Amino acid sequence: MATLRPSLQGLHAERPGERREFDVLRQLETELPDDITVFHGVAWSSIHNGIQWFGEIDGIVLAPNGSLVLLEVKAGPVEFTDQGPRKRYNDRTKDIGRQVRVQHAALRQRLRDSGLHVHVAHLLVLPDQVVGAGTIGYPRERIVDATDMPDLANRVLDAIPATAAQAPTVERLRRFLDDVFGLGADLGARIQWLTDAVTRLSEGLATWVPRITAPEGVFRIEATAGAGKTQLALRLLDEAAIQTGRAQYVCYNRPLADRMRRIGPSAARYATFHELAIAGLRAEQTGIDFADPAIFTRAAARYAQSTPETAWDLLVVDEIQDFDGEWIDGLRRRVAAGGRIYLLGDSDQQVRRAPSAVGDDAVTLYCADNFRNPRQIVHTINALGLASRPITARAPLEGDLPGFHVWAQDDPGGVCATETLIGHLLDCGITPDQMALLSAKGLQSSILLRSPTLAGRALRRFTGDFDRAGQARWTEGELLADTIARFKGQAAPVVILSELDFAELDDHMRRLLFIGMTRAQWRLECVMSAQAEGVLTEVLMRNGAQS
Repeated sequence: MATLRPSLQGLHAERPGERREFDVLRQLETELPDDITVFHGVAWSSIHNGIQWFGEIDGIVLAPNGSLVLLEVKAGPVEFTDQGPRKRYNDRTKDIGRQVRVQHAALRQRLRDSGLHVHVAHLLVLPDQVVGAGTIGYPRERIVDATDMPDLANRVLDAIPATAAQAPTVERLRRFLDDVFGLGADLGARIQWLTDAVTRLSEGLATWVPRITAPEGVFRIEATAGAGKTQLALRLLDEAAIQTGRAQYVCYNRPLADRMRRIGPSAARYATFHELAIAGLRAEQTGIDFADPAIFTRAAARYAQSTPETAWDLLVVDEIQDFDGEWIDGLRRRVAAGGRIYLLGDSDQQVRRAPSAVGDDAVTLYCADNFRNPRQIVHTINALGLASRPITARAPLEGDLPGFHVWAQDDPGGVCATETLIGHLLDCGITPDQMALLSAKGLQSSILLRSPTLAGRALRRFTGDFDRAGQARWTEGELLADTIARFKGQAAPVVILSELDFAELDDHMRRLLFIGMTRAQWRLECVMSAQAEGVLTEVLMRNGAQS
């Protein structure tokens, strides 16, 4: 009897596929010889061509001569296409061939780095499927199908070369697999690594933009989502705060301003344009009625036309695509002579129709590099034509294609489908603070954003009200839930786009999807109606035919 590491005793398989894998492992444990060790659930990570890959190998068989056999177990049906085998997981399809190649390369790289040069074979185990023939990239002799399962142990032994036992090598390999690969997949560590890597890569704008000069001291940065605009803003604010302390950051979205207050230098000042406008109104009158729906419009117009009383050495205006031109003019008048003005924006993220906000005296720079989103998400964005021009994937993570989940006809707004998805993510080890649930609906029309809990987790959501000081009121909760538009300028490891229901991909919905999809740092899930799925499928087919 072989040795399983770790033992299956006490382990409980939650999913049908996992239970099938355990069946295969128990068969190997029973039928393989005593001098064989089978490692399973082996988490790994590797860097290839500057991209970080993560994964899990179902099984690694360690033979007494130091040879290894990798086992990839796929329960249920697998489709063999001209491009190789594919496996469908709910609304996600995985390329098994690519997955195996990456796993094999990652293991060999780590072995070489550790000074271990051993033979590594591979078998694809399909316990529930009969395979007639393999493909060019995946020959039949490397596949164990349902008819081969009674002979599984012999197939594994046949993959081991006939050489003498190498006890020292085996012991080194055992320690290697225990100590290096045997560590469980720590999602928090993965996400922290990804966040740090993306931050480093996206510092390009923050490095070279401050070195550029402009005759009028006005710079316009038109950069796609994930290009590093936030890092640039922080660098500029840091430097100005140290030198003079008179640095002002202004944006359109209140949640973004609140975030910049938390992460930016304390010596700088942060506000939305409307916060500045309300502050100006307070200086002139008392008893402002925030229940008046026109209060912000009147305050903005008054501020834009008022005589400046402040002088900033640095002004950073973010989200300029949503600013009226007169707002920018009012802000620019408050900059001291010789001061610098940086106008940051992305026309693909425009959420309101605003007149042109930038004058002719600005030096304009364009950047289409996206460092935030895994490459598969960027490829999906480009395939759907969500951006005005193709964006370039620069992230260090290949990632998976977004998950597309269609709600049932008797599930209005996809509440049940969203709740089931959140429960599945929690089961995968993703914590509520690593997720952001974003609705395509507004605060008043969203069903999900009126729910106190989902999947047993309390939602932290904006109530739509403000206190007497004008501060937004939020509910107490552990899972952030907001609208896509309000989450603009922010990001989360796992993003769930919900309540997607549209009959056509018009400009508004295209921008909303672009904003939502570009918030995901690691994983993206989309919950939509059958109608919306049909629209996206048609767009993908049309764009694919044109490419």
